Amino acid sequence: MTLGECIYIVDDNEMTSQSLAFFCESLGYETKVWNDPEEFLETYPTLDKIGCIVLDVRMPKKNGLEVFAELKEQKNKLPVIFLTGHGEVRMAVHALKDGAFDFLLKSPEEKELIDVIERALRLSSDLKFKDDQMAYDQKRFDSLTEREKDVVVLVGKGMMNKNIADVLQISEKTVQQHRGSACRKLNLINAVEIADFLRKLKGNQR
Repeated sequence: MTLGECIYIVDDNEMTSQSLAFFCESLGYETKVWNDPEEFLETYPTLDKIGCIVLDVRMPKKNGLEVFAELKEQKNKLPVIFLTGHGEVRMAVHALKDGAFDFLLKSPEEKELIDVIERALRLSSDLKFKDDQMAYDQKRFDSLTEREKDVVVLVGKGMMNKNIADVLQISEKTVQQHRGSACRKLNLINAVEIADFLRKLKGNQR
């Protein structure tokens, strides 16, 4: 368990949601409960902790699949675990194919519930680490001057300093200065590391 993890429970049945929250809290996790899915969707943008969403499939105002679709529109990265009855398994399987993390039949065995939640929280933590690294890499790149960026991009394409100087119409010595300054800011050593850094940065921006 990691400090700051939270299990977000969305279930219109107050007894079921409170029972699940009590069980999760007994394991040391923080929980937040919504019995109204629309209220949850209104609150969702303010959620600021890694965790997972436990989402009931059948709810009167807005069913779990509709909530899940809206979460996807908001670029949700929290793993979603569906709670489903026997007659809703096909719906849950469809949600899995659409990106849900897993589904549990009501009422799940304690061991099964713990296993799914722990896996979902590990994924959430991994995604948060990746997002933080992406933001850090972008910040490092943004710290470069425009000319340093020009040089770095051309280095990443495998060009030698002399060729870069010709393309940018500056001296080779100036290219070396910009390249050295950029490498210090990016904490990179050679062209291979620069190319790898730019490749990851480009992939993160898709």
